[in-house]
Amino acid sequence: MNKKIKTHINILRTHISNIAFYIAFALTLWGIVIHLLSVDKYDVLSLSDNWTDETNTVCSLSDFNRYDDTANVFLPQRVYYTLDSIKTSTTLVFRARSCYVNLYENDTLIHEDYRINSPLYGASPGSRWHLVSLDASETPVTLCLEVTACYTNSHGLIDNIYLGNTQDIYQKITSKRIFGFIVSAFLYICGFVIILLYFYMRQKHKAGKDLLYLGFATFFSAQWTSAESLLWQLFWGHSELIHLLSYTALAAIPLSYGMLAYYRLKGKPRIFSGIYSFISALILIAVAVLQVFGILEFHYSLVLVHILLVILIPLMVPLVLSYTDSNSHQSQKLIIFPLLAILIVCIAVPLIEYILGSYSNYSFYVRIALLSFLLCLIVYQFNQIVTTFSKGMKADMLHDLALTDHLTGLYNRTAFNEHTPEYNHIIDSFSPLGVIQFDVNNLKKVNDTLGHEKGDQMIKAVADGLKHAFGEYGDICFSYRTGGDEFLTIINSINADEIYHTCIKRLMAYCDEFNKQPDLGFTLVIAHGYVSTKGNTTLTEAMEEADVLMYENKRKLKGLA
Repeated sequence: MNKKIKTHINILRTHISNIAFYIAFALTLWGIVIHLLSVDKYDVLSLSDNWTDETNTVCSLSDFNRYDDTANVFLPQRVYYTLDSIKTSTTLVFRARSCYVNLYENDTLIHEDYRINSPLYGASPGSRWHLVSLDASETPVTLCLEVTACYTNSHGLIDNIYLGNTQDIYQKITSKRIFGFIVSAFLYICGFVIILLYFYMRQKHKAGKDLLYLGFATFFSAQWTSAESLLWQLFWGHSELIHLLSYTALAAIPLSYGMLAYYRLKGKPRIFSGIYSFISALILIAVAVLQVFGILEFHYSLVLVHILLVILIPLMVPLVLSYTDSNSHQSQKLIIFPLLAILIVCIAVPLIEYILGSYSNYSFYVRIALLSFLLCLIVYQFNQIVTTFSKGMKADMLHDLALTDHLTGLYNRTAFNEHTPEYNHIIDSFSPLGVIQFDVNNLKKVNDTLGHEKGDQMIKAVADGLKHAFGEYGDICFSYRTGGDEFLTIINSINADEIYHTCIKRLMAYCDEFNKQPDLGFTLVIAHGYVSTKGNTTLTEAMEEADVLMYENKRKLKGLA
């Protein structure tokens, strides 16, 4: 086939492949958009409105806070909802926050909320989901929620209250909250990876503490946002534990971001960050101690955490800008600056709404702001990590090259000098160490009569023989070329003597087989001396003793002994 035709066919195949990928991508996006814009198909009835109190007055499900100051107890409040009938396989699902809820059907208790007994979790079950199966009824049914609040300074809340098929209700709730949960899962993974990378890079590369505190900030942000998504509570339960984790994470967020700013910023912002971090640490310790000993719950100290979070806002912008220095890549800036703009908008919108008197749910803005903020930092930090790893790998490669003999591939004299302190430490700890000195007979004669190429072939043959003999024990046997025709093997094992005898037999068999080659021009003969040492000596002394034995073996092989 003509070369020009082949070229056109390859170009056509590439274009067709690209078009196929674009079609698949477009169909995917189209399907997602249509699904997001489609009408809710779930057969679920929302019961969020038209509840009445004991006086038959329409009331809200977000205003439960009846407290008896004389008896110091919370009083239950009842709200009612009448259904014309109930279908078969019907479930009532609702979320109760900061309150306990009992459910009555026609004045009969059908669901009793369980109370928390441990002082560690406090008085509130947090955001607890309730799922109650209702019997079918063709006559009207009156549902009664008996709600008991948990805090004096905030109201109990009931929302996401649905009636219908259990699967449809779960899908409806999940579809509304899955995005926030996925964001939290992504942040969790990033946090874990960054923390692990810090501890790994601290050992092998230069890693600043800002990497560690970025990991902490990401992790605690993920812990808080995942609890706020409410899906853990829905599918796993244990709402009181997740409630505690949420409070803990929220209290730790100012400290982690403050420490991150302290290690990133300079000048007065650094001083401010240091003071801010110190105060955050004191508050976190104080509220944790008060919570554990049941003196004061996290809930009542949240005002201090909220103040710290408000103070944190001015630190976010210079902190993000600290990651966009003059050395930053242009592509990196193209990502970070839009994210920074989103961060500012997400902070400004709820503040403006609050000033204008709108008290809506700000958690959505907070999640987006946190995600944008963390993405700014993570984009930069991962770029730095890749750069550091790249430099580290190059340094490791250069280091390995510096320790390797270019002709044989064995360790060289430089490597032996670097490893010597470790070997001496093994000897000092009275652990056995085998030392074998090797020497090639007649190398000088081969170089003088047959040339240096033959001499190099002989040296390579010795190295191949050592690799063949000791390769099985590569994790405990280390061979070095210490001179022109001198080699050394160290055996780090309690069975050094046994390994020595096994490997020497293997080496001699290798030499016999090697010497059977036709037109070789020389005979490979390797003299050696072996010493097993265990304390009360040094590596140098052991090598000298092995050297003496090697020269005795050398003379014997030459027939001079």
